[in-house]
Amino acid sequence: MNDFLTLMKSELVVTCIIFLLLFIKLGSKIKNDRLLILIQFLLLLNLVAGFFFNAAGSLFDGMFHTTVLIFFQKSILNLGVFMISLLFTDWFRKTEHLPEFFILMLSALLGLDLLISSGNFLIFFLSLELATIPVAAMANFDLDKKISSEAAMKMILSSAFSSGILLFGISLMY
Repeated sequence: MNDFLTLMKSELVVTCIIFLLLFIKLGSKIKNDRLLILIQFLLLLNLVAGFFFNAAGSLFDGMFHTTVLIFFQKSILNLGVFMISLLFTDWFRKTEHLPEFFILMLSALLGLDLLISSGNFLIFFLSLELATIPVAAMANFDLDKKISSEAAMKMILSSAFSSGILLFGISLMY
């Protein structure tokens, strides 16, 4: 159990932040300023936690593997999400759907973390889909603009086409 918690530390922290944001969205009406500070603190905590207690190993019969270099790559992704939360602070304060945006962005981050640590094609494909579907939803986040919906539709169609080709290639490998 301790090995599981150590190796999947990054994924578990991101999942806990997602669930915390879901509970905040469902349960309370926190203003965007306070919620943004809380989210930025949690993302900073996630970034700092990525540099401690790292170990190499594999789980689930080799479907998930990690090394110190993979933890470093996940920390770079965490830094990118934290930088996004800092750079677009003004836009986040104005939007009324702040928790939803961060839930989508953290879901994409979770998919990318799993993608980096994937050990076979099944986990690779599932994590790739987990990473791209929230990004398509974020592309359509500004519902008032027609170009936003068009961009999301183009991304979904190209993602479906590329997923079909990827699955066909994986079936040829097996």
